[in-house]
Amino acid sequence: MPYRCPKRPLVHYLSLLLTAALLLPAQAGADSAANATNELIELSLEELANLTISSVSKRPESLSDAAASVFVITAEDIRRSGATSLPEVLRLAPNLLVARVGADSYAISARGFNSTTANKLQVLIDGRIAYTPLFSGVFWNAQDVLLEDVERIEVISGPNTTTWGSNAVNGVINVITRSAAYTQGTLLAAGAGNLERGAAVRYGGALQSGGHYRVYGKGFRVEESQRESGRGAGDGWHKGQAGFRVDTPLNGKLTLQGDAYEGRLNRQAEDRDEIRGLNLLSRWQHELGDDATLELQAYYDRTERDIPGQFAETLNILDLELQHNFRLGERQMIVWGLGHRSAWDDVTNSALLAFLPAKKRLRWSNLFVEDEIGLRPNLRLTLGGRLEHNSYTGLEFMPNARLAWNITPQDLLWTSLAQAVRTPSRLDRDFFVFVPSLPLVGGPNFESETADSLELGYRGNRLGRFNYSLTAFYHDYADLRALESVGDGNLVLGNGIEAQIYGLEAWGDFQATERWRLSAGVLLREEDLDLEPGSIETSQGNDPSNQWLLRSSLNLGPAHELDLTLRHVGKLSNPQVPAYTALDLRLGWKPTSNAELSLSAWNLLDPSHGEFGEGTSRNEVERSLYLELLLRF
Repeated sequence: MPYRCPKRPLVHYLSLLLTAALLLPAQAGADSAANATNELIELSLEELANLTISSVSKRPESLSDAAASVFVITAEDIRRSGATSLPEVLRLAPNLLVARVGADSYAISARGFNSTTANKLQVLIDGRIAYTPLFSGVFWNAQDVLLEDVERIEVISGPNTTTWGSNAVNGVINVITRSAAYTQGTLLAAGAGNLERGAAVRYGGALQSGGHYRVYGKGFRVEESQRESGRGAGDGWHKGQAGFRVDTPLNGKLTLQGDAYEGRLNRQAEDRDEIRGLNLLSRWQHELGDDATLELQAYYDRTERDIPGQFAETLNILDLELQHNFRLGERQMIVWGLGHRSAWDDVTNSALLAFLPAKKRLRWSNLFVEDEIGLRPNLRLTLGGRLEHNSYTGLEFMPNARLAWNITPQDLLWTSLAQAVRTPSRLDRDFFVFVPSLPLVGGPNFESETADSLELGYRGNRLGRFNYSLTAFYHDYADLRALESVGDGNLVLGNGIEAQIYGLEAWGDFQATERWRLSAGVLLREEDLDLEPGSIETSQGNDPSNQWLLRSSLNLGPAHELDLTLRHVGKLSNPQVPAYTALDLRLGWKPTSNAELSLSAWNLLDPSHGEFGEGTSRNEVERSLYLELLLRF
């Protein structure tokens, strides 16, 4: 009999979450109109240049001062994109590689090695790590947020393992949602199109203690993908999710939040894929004075996944972190922290695939420190290091050095040297494939993959009307995953590949008129792979050598908007996928300050195109329309 996930319906998780939220005394009555207006404020380019971010150094700093390749997707960008899911929003970042694989699956990475199991990108949602230790990547169909609640998404391309730990080898995606104080009142959203439909509701109120809360629920349905032959792929998908957030003063600031979700394929058959899960997070922040802060964070994350005929998994994660920021003298700012993460993984194997042992506990412990030193008023050196201990390879060291030179208040020249580490996952050590033609076992001696990286970047702003960023990068990888023959017909996973990736990232925004903003971005990259004797290349990803993006955001009048996005992705070579160019359009109308109607049209230049996968089984991304109504009161 095939394994089935335990039948815990979504309402079971929802009751836990909503009960936790409602235990806090609340009172109705919030200034919803004022907060709705705040949600729609569009930042000027000068304000964008000075936007406060926190993902580079784990402390607040101006985007214009950050010594890293950072692109920020703002709430306004998300709203005007018309995107209905987090992966589609990430297409706005020119320093990311985003390919749609099916109705519920994506391949997303930075700078290279992109695949559905990409393992060198750290993804966080409000501080909660989203990757799975099963393969060190992200199941994107399990990661979702109410997009109207997102304040910004900080996308770093390049290594940041010193700050965020192993897996942040090629980049970091940090999704940051708004405080509950800025999501007061009621929000209703409903939309439908030829390929998907969805609805959401959110309510925010004030607590008697002086804090604020919100609760939300959302659901969507995506039709199955079509293949080049015209046959359906059978991957239609629907999912429901709900959650809450509470922000309240408690000798500082205390945040409590959680989400629960459940999704499955649209097929009526019993062998449909299913996922469900629950996460709960708490964070306490306290200001100690003189720019010193203390932060404690803990979260629990449970996921259940059933893919009939392949495997099923129940994964429980508990993560604890402490961080302390303080000044040392007049010239130094120190950030240090420590943390521990435990994962209890329970896999039900099939006759085809297995993880052995089926049950395993994994642990990661870390200590990191970064010291920003003011060498001169306009010259800063940041030195950092991270010690991280994991269950497979023991202690790993991840150093980093950054130098930032403010040539003028509007111009920053920076460089970075780093050694990043991708520690083994269960796939690398514990994976078995029982196929006679390709018997495969995980490598019992599989070691961590490493990357030495050099970056040189320039960021500037001209007259408050033109923002731009330019980054050249070089990555030297060692001990990448490869197949090795052990002489008895079996293949084992080993560390037999070295690689070099180098390229250029550039993007900018231009305020042509008060009502018209233009944006552009380009990524150029090359890679070289070298196999050690006796090694066989595994799929290290499938990446274009170039991609570019052009966006136009035009306010036709006080109540009408027109947004156009033209994007091009170069061809993929292994397996081959033709290059494509796509045009997306959005028309928006605000009949009142609390109502918004929009029509989005995607992939207007062709009926369909492929973005990833084998030619015979590759799913096509089709032309689609989506009409959405948004109400706030």
